[in-house]
Order: sequence, then C-alpha cells, then structure tokens
Amino acid sequence: PLNEVRWLSKHFAISASMRNSELLVEYCIEQVNKSSDPIHKYCLKKLKHPQYHIALAILNDVLGELAELCKVFQRSSLTTTEAHQFAKPKISKLHAQYLSETVYWRVEVKALLAATETVDTTSIVCIHLDSRFPEDELKEWAAFDQAALAHADFDFGRESVARLVTKYAGVIEKPEINIHTEILKQYSDFTERIKTEAVKSFADLVSFLLQEEHFSDLSKLLDVCVTFQACSADCECGFSMMNVIKTKSRNRLEVDHLDKLMRIKSYLTAGGEINLDTV
Repeated sequence: PLNEVRWLSKHFAISASMRNSELLVEYCIEQVNKSSDPIHKYCLKKLKHPQYHIALAILNDVLGELAELCKVFQRSSLTTTEAHQFAKPKISKLHAQYLSETVYWRVEVKALLAATETVDTTSIVCIHLDSRFPEDELKEWAAFDQAALAHADFDFGRESVARLVTKYAGVIEKPEINIHTEILKQYSDFTERIKTEAVKSFADLVSFLLQEEHFSDLSKLLDVCVTFQACSADCECGFSMMNVIKTKSRNRLEVDHLDKLMRIKSYLTAGGEINLDTV
C-alpha cells in the first residue's frame, strides 16, 4: 500500500544507530567484559569496522530518500497517478546518483571514505609479500654465493658480512669475544679455503662450514641465511591438516619466541646440548 511506513521506520533505526554508535560500542564492550557474550563480540567487531560505518552512511542516504517518498505517500488525498508521478523522479535520482558509471556520494559519506584507508585484496597481498620478501633481503647473502666465491678476491663479501653480523648480532652474539672481528677473520680464511674444496652447490658449502670447527661462528651466521632462505612452498601445496596445525602454532609465536628458537638452533648447531629434564 502507498502508506507503507517500513522505509520510514528503517531510516529512523539507521539514523539512531549512527548517532549512538559510540554508546553502542561502550555497551558491547561492557557486555563482552561481563559475560564474554559471542553476540556482543560480533556486534562489537562490526561496530568498530570502518567499512561498516561507510555502509551504514550509504544505506542511511538511500533510506532517507525513500523515507521522504514514504511521507508523500501518507497524504490522505494522494491518488495512484500522483504517487506514480512522485515515485518516478525519485527512482531516476537514485539511479543517477548510485547506479551510473560515477557514484555521487553525499558529504558525510565522502568524509568517511577520506578518513578510511581502503585497499583491495590484491594490494593487501602485494604489501604482505613485499614485507616478507623485500628487494634487498638477499643482497648481502651474495657473500656466500659458491659460484662467486670460486673467483673472489680478498675484499669480496667483507662489507656484506659486516652488515649481516650487525643485523643478526642478537642471534650470534658472544659476550666473551668481539663477534664482528672474529667472524670477519673467519670469513677471510673461509674465502681462501673454499677455493680448494669441491663445492658444487650451496648445500655443499653449508656442510663444509658446519664440519669445520675453525668456522664455528661464521657457520652460525650462515645458519641464519639457510633458515631465511628456506621455502615452505612444497609444504603448503597440500596436507591441509598439517597446514592448520602449522598456522595455529605460527600465530602463537611472537618476536621473543622466534628469537629464542633461533638461539636454541644456533646453540645446538655449535655442538651444545640441552637437557630437557632440567629446562
């Protein structure tokens, strides 16, 4: 019927929600802290999401237009022909404003869009990959390129190794010695020794360093390189249950946990032993 009030009541409800959004957030936080209610947790998550506020603002604009039309339909003397004459221009306006090639947002919606960082899924993936694999991540590790080491001069890789030692000092630091000086000395000896060894792959190079006691500190630095270059792509091509377990475990790890794991790995690689009964 022409006097239907659903659009009007919905507009009132949305407008009230927008006006009292802060109070709603406070109420949901109170209920979550009080009883950990899952419904209030869901509502709190939605109320804090910027895109939810944008969606409400847009819906409020559209319902506002329909509410005005609803008020016109409530006139007692309105005929069907007059109702049609009022409705058609409103439909054309909504279509031109929201459904044409260019969307014309109202001032309130523009303000929300300007204050919200909106990125699509592809951008999020690219940002994540750039952070995980920065362009210069492996630049310094060229100091351990077995092909280049075969024809290296005395200064080859020294600056890169010095930067790596500084970067990962927290993992390989030894209080009793100057780790920078010691590793650079070991690296100089290593570049000369490696020329006489039958090293055909990076794995051969790693094995050689780990077997030589003289290069124990340098091997810890290379162990970091091996760890960071290791790829889990093969593991992620299946085994969904293992992936779920791995993801849950990874999500529980923080920076301190990862740092301690690296220290334990380096300690064991250097020949140290850990008694699990006394830990």
